[in-house]
Amino acid sequence: MDSINNEKFGRFLAEVRKEKQMTQKDLADKLFVSDKTVSKWERGNSMPNVTLLIPLAEVLGISVTELLQGERFKENQPLQSDVVETLVVNSLDLSLQDTLRQRKKNWIFAFLISLGVVIAETILLTVSQISIEKMGDSLCLSVLMLLFAGWLCIFAKDLLPKFYDTNKIDFVSQGIFRIHMPGLSFNNANWGYVLIVFRVFTLTTAIVYPAICYVSFLIGGFEMWENIKYPTILILLAALLVITYIVGKKYE
Repeated sequence: MDSINNEKFGRFLAEVRKEKQMTQKDLADKLFVSDKTVSKWERGNSMPNVTLLIPLAEVLGISVTELLQGERFKENQPLQSDVVETLVVNSLDLSLQDTLRQRKKNWIFAFLISLGVVIAETILLTVSQISIEKMGDSLCLSVLMLLFAGWLCIFAKDLLPKFYDTNKIDFVSQGIFRIHMPGLSFNNANWGYVLIVFRVFTLTTAIVYPAICYVSFLIGGFEMWENIKYPTILILLAALLVITYIVGKKYE
């Protein structure tokens, strides 16, 4: 068996820890993590970061391979190199999945905060006696940006299929999201950074655009807003295009 079973790993970890007469907190302190983290490992809810595997195995007095496979080996039992390699690769994949899940939670939280800010801005514009008709463009763009941000933060996949890493592909299609950028090849080295650019852009634009609307009304009234609203959109889109190319090329 050369795959990692989270639940089996967790049971074995708890078993060996108890044999060493350590509490979850004792083990956590030795690894400089929280006891809640150890509890998640033992319940099979998550896996240790790959950098913790060797220290964890040393504390428990077992080999990394035994730890990952969730069982002790018989004395003098030979280890096949391909099995060990597969276990290590799988542990990297599980660690990466845990990291991506945590990042996804952070982006969902950022989206919810941005949603709250936009709602507060809408209320501010309303109580400022600016008619819905006059601020309609601002609110429509904010809603549109929030829709894209919601999809990017919640549903967009942080990893591309493996064939992107072996072929030069300049487009990505995921659900409602389409991006085609001639001259820029997407792969798993730059896709995460490109996603960050789009997430930050949509969330920031959703917040900033109504603020620009409000300030322009205060300074020059409706006429000023009419003069700057479309140039502002063009500037924002141009900035998105330029930054995406710069970031994508940098990590390509």
